[in-house]
Amino acid sequence: MERIGTYVNGNTIVAIYDDGTKKRYIRENETPEPEFPESIDLKITNACDLGCTICAERSCDTGRHADPNNPILDTIKPYTELAIGGGNPLEHPYLESFLNRMYQQHVICNMTVNIEHFMRDDMYEKLRRLTKQGLIHGLGISTPNHLVDGFFDKVKDFPNVVIHTIAGYTPMKVFKELEDHKLNLLILGYKVKGKGAEYIGKYFDNIVNNNNVLSDNLAEMFDHFKGIAFDNLAVHQLSLRHIVPPNYFNEMYMGDDGEFTMYIDLVEEKFGISSSHELYPIEGEHYISTLFQEVRKWKTGA
Repeated sequence: MERIGTYVNGNTIVAIYDDGTKKRYIRENETPEPEFPESIDLKITNACDLGCTICAERSCDTGRHADPNNPILDTIKPYTELAIGGGNPLEHPYLESFLNRMYQQHVICNMTVNIEHFMRDDMYEKLRRLTKQGLIHGLGISTPNHLVDGFFDKVKDFPNVVIHTIAGYTPMKVFKELEDHKLNLLILGYKVKGKGAEYIGKYFDNIVNNNNVLSDNLAEMFDHFKGIAFDNLAVHQLSLRHIVPPNYFNEMYMGDDGEFTMYIDLVEEKFGISSSHELYPIEGEHYISTLFQEVRKWKTGA
């Protein structure tokens, strides 16, 4: 494990490592007061040709792309982690110039793509090239309800891969197929937004059943993956505080949404605590740190 960088954020020192590990250092009995976000979920396009039935963003093949020259991007601090998504971010016509711009600012770019796009030869080769150039650090591959033949052979070409699944939607058989391949797994909560709201209205019982089965199997699953992580929505939906041993939970929990993170929809020029919360317009000249302090106020109710 090699350290990528260290920075000061308010009263906290943060260290970032090449395997995705993050460590915070703060004086005993102090409460963290970050001045800017450690990580940002950044939507850069609403274009996607898959038409997934649970797409929270309602992405489509005629979706719009964000302006890659938006001035707010200049205010992102070095070593901030960007979780870049969409839509399909690989469809953005200026993706490479955007990634180069972030690279020059020493911003750590991670990207999430759907398994269907990952397996397409042209997109796979593009991802591999951008990763080798250091423009993409971590790659998230969304495998919501199925795998694709040849997936395990191709995924070996990427050193920092995290497999994304969705609690309540991903069936247990997919988790079983992913086991014992030395993979890192991220379990995301189910978003009741966009097409996701329509889907849950039709298949609520299936989602509840899938969550119950996943909860029953979680303890045993930790032995079959390199690592398992959860977003805060999944922590709530799976009642993880009652499933995971308290010492493990307290050690691994990285804070509530809005405490160290924020969401930016660069297509619509909106921001918020996360993509599943209410979003607000980015109006006038703003800095990332200014928007983040607004997020923290909403989070605390101040």
